[in-house]
Amino acid sequence: MKTGIIALLLCIAAAVKAQDIHFSQFFMAPLNQNPALAGIGGRSEASLNYRSQWRSITIPYQTYAFQANSRFGGKKQRNFLAGGLQMYYDQSGDGLLRTTVVNLTLAAHVSISKYHKLGLGLQGGIGQRRIDFGDLQWGSQYTETGFNAQVASGEVIGNPSFVYPDFSGGFLWSYDNNSGRNRVQGNNFNKGNVGLSMYHFNRPDYSFNNTGERMMTRWVFHGQFLVSLPNSKLAINPGWVAYLQGPNREVLMGSMLRYDVLSESKYSGAFENVGVYLGAFYRWKDAVIVSSLIELGPWGFGFSYDANLSTLRPATNGRGGFEISIRYRGDASAFGKSVRLR
Repeated sequence: MKTGIIALLLCIAAAVKAQDIHFSQFFMAPLNQNPALAGIGGRSEASLNYRSQWRSITIPYQTYAFQANSRFGGKKQRNFLAGGLQMYYDQSGDGLLRTTVVNLTLAAHVSISKYHKLGLGLQGGIGQRRIDFGDLQWGSQYTETGFNAQVASGEVIGNPSFVYPDFSGGFLWSYDNNSGRNRVQGNNFNKGNVGLSMYHFNRPDYSFNNTGERMMTRWVFHGQFLVSLPNSKLAINPGWVAYLQGPNREVLMGSMLRYDVLSESKYSGAFENVGVYLGAFYRWKDAVIVSSLIELGPWGFGFSYDANLSTLRPATNGRGGFEISIRYRGDASAFGKSVRLR
């Protein structure tokens, strides 16, 4: 029954505690964390993300995303500009509520020492929000014989689709002691970043009925590091991200362990570097996430699964959602020849 599904979706929305989309593999969707991350992952970077959630209790929430960014200028610049493109489509439940967003990003990074940089990123674009009112069922449409679509709902229905402008920005500190070459076996590889960003700072109108509802500003505090362990082929890869949006809070933290299967050398063959990551993250009061990533040269293939721990656990039997991600990183610009993983 539609009314039951709608009520359940509202409960789920309250449990998720966020207006915006989110990914458990946050490190595979950098422009959803901070516009200033454009240009940090490599001279060029592109990723595809897919998330499916709540499949065990209703028609699943589904999110599709694409992101790409690239540095401008020559390879040896210590200070550089970067540009990016972000697109995502989010479908809630039975396709009743859909959101589509397209953003452009510009970031500037300035060296403050040999290994340290400060970055500033700005992002702007448009979003569309749509709801299929025709698929909704209202209590007033139920009679003694059951549901009757011919009975007027009595509900005032506004615009089922609208477009809104959206602007965001962020700051970033980044560190890389190895000139961007991913050589864990050197026992001295350290890189990472910490950032703070602000999404929807213009607070666009977000109402179907022109009631003045505005999108809440989303603050993001995040960090991620990759640190090699001496005398081994291992590296630890901790990370965290915290979202604050109005009264809503979401905190995700954890770590993965990287094993250097094949190191960069002239004998490596088709792939200059092969690594395997495996680890776990915890979304505060919501889920435990098992996460994995395989790197084959410039390509990365990620998979994660959320085991639900929230108050919805009795309904989900602990089953939350899964994500699949594909990433490409190269040393050349977006329109040049990509030759090496960063």
